[in-house]
Amino acid sequence: NTYIASPLLLLPTLQFRGDPGLLFAGQLIGVEGYTESVGAGLLAGLNAVRLLTGAPPVVPPRETLLGAILRYVTETAPPDFAPMNVNFGLLPPLRRPVRDRRKRAEALAARALARLEAWRQFNNES
Repeated sequence: NTYIASPLLLLPTLQFRGDPGLLFAGQLIGVEGYTESVGAGLLAGLNAVRLLTGAPPVVPPRETLLGAILRYVTETAPPDFAPMNVNFGLLPPLRRPVRDRRKRAEALAARALARLEAWRQFNNES
């Protein structure tokens, strides 16, 4: 796949550093997979509308998989940057480690949902 050097070219909002009115999404930014591409497109579309209406662009919390993958593609040092699928390894660790894999996934999901709801309310998104 062809992809751009997103960490050098994009802000976490998916805006082009050289022209913040231009947004990128999909596999071009270095995400792998349909879900990741759709998520990036959704955020780029949301931020395009926000910019057109005078609202500041937003970035989902890093505790969510969308927020985590977007931070990966926009903040990873260029020599280490390569396209990636979402995975739990991109998420910040839990405050209290959970050894059981299923319970850890449940705890990560619960934290993500709580942070997403707080983010939605803060940004008045519904």
